[in-house]
Amino acid sequence: MYINPWHKIDGMNNYFFKQALLPQGWQDNVSVTIDSDGVFQDVSEDSKQHPSDIVIDCIIPAMPNCHSHVFQRTMAGLTEYKTSDNDSFWSWRNLMYQYANKIDARQLYHIARYAYSEMLLAGFTSVCEFHYIHRSLSDKNNTEDMSLAIINAAHDVGIRLTLLPVLYTQAHINGSPLSDLQHRFKLSSTEYIELYKSLEKQLFPEQNMAICFHSLRAVSIEQMAKVLRELDKGQTIHIHISEQVAEVEQVIEHSGMRPVELLFHHFDVDQNWCLVHATHLNNHEIELITQSGAIVGLCPMTEANLGDGIFPLSTFIKQKGCFAIGSDSHILINPFQELQILEYSQRLQMQQRIIASTKNTANVGTLLWNESVKAGAITCAQPVDGIQAKQLANWLNIDTQHPLLTNLNGEKCLDTIIFVSNQIKVDTYIYGQKYQGISKNIIENYKNTLKSLR
Repeated sequence: MYINPWHKIDGMNNYFFKQALLPQGWQDNVSVTIDSDGVFQDVSEDSKQHPSDIVIDCIIPAMPNCHSHVFQRTMAGLTEYKTSDNDSFWSWRNLMYQYANKIDARQLYHIARYAYSEMLLAGFTSVCEFHYIHRSLSDKNNTEDMSLAIINAAHDVGIRLTLLPVLYTQAHINGSPLSDLQHRFKLSSTEYIELYKSLEKQLFPEQNMAICFHSLRAVSIEQMAKVLRELDKGQTIHIHISEQVAEVEQVIEHSGMRPVELLFHHFDVDQNWCLVHATHLNNHEIELITQSGAIVGLCPMTEANLGDGIFPLSTFIKQKGCFAIGSDSHILINPFQELQILEYSQRLQMQQRIIASTKNTANVGTLLWNESVKAGAITCAQPVDGIQAKQLANWLNIDTQHPLLTNLNGEKCLDTIIFVSNQIKVDTYIYGQKYQGISKNIIENYKNTLKSLR
């Protein structure tokens, strides 16, 4: 029998935050009212503390995770050895395919429960699951069980899920067939549409779905158009794009255009689109994205681990581009460290300091965190857009008693956690309740799953 870990609150709860990062920036003395569904009903600045208030010193909004391949968490740390003279994303991908072909639906459920619990512990309270292992190990005609494992796992631990079933039909932009190692990923566009409509009916109330194409090399323009004609109802649309130089070159050779140019040539890309990675862009492509309002889904730790390259963040910010962050392959699950490596990669490339800042927001941590929350909420289409009315009461409580945070305001506390020590305790609150950590049952089932896979 399922027991919801996030029971409804009896009546209203009132909190008083001495310092809070709101969408418009840091504010002192913030009073909030949370209803029985765990939603902010009222957020008031410059307030006075009342005797009935629950007082917390310093908080920031919880982070949406815009991009996840949850099964890859079981691979973390297992691919850090040399396989050739030129190890790359492509050699790693072959190892990943081999691993993907071991996992059944029962195992995926336990993997996802553990990884999603890790996300909650780290400060991610919603996740976009980019899911492409469709076919059952025991029955290739069963394309639902793997998705249902993810749906149930997310519900059981209490993380908000945006399920992204992935259309994946070919190995190359020229239409060549998928390899044997990719057979579990394959769906025709008709099968994809049928699966999407079926899964929509099996979601829990707190869950939603979005359209997802693996990449321009793995899905044809015609297939994408067919799916959009049938399914597009204004939900978000996700796609990997321009992650690797070889991918860019492949698209140019086939179409005469770069990936982002090709996408915009065929589709009306707007803020509903999430372009994952978008690592290798020229100036024209940056302009296309920023002017359209499309969101770039950055996964800095995975992009570093796979040697993808460095996203042109400085130019993107100057043009007021929108970006969210994800943990992708889950080599590490920590939004603070994702933002640290995002900023540090820019400094190494540009040989400068303080890249992610503007005249209005000088502190890097504040800019990166707030921008990622705002765009992440859009791309997961969940009410998780920070500490404001009608959004879920999800936040992170910073332990300001840590010695490193002595006598610092909230803005400097956030910078310190990102750049100085990610070991500073941060408690996750979801629906206005403190997350108590990963249960022993989830841990033991995950360990047993790993024993069967390794």
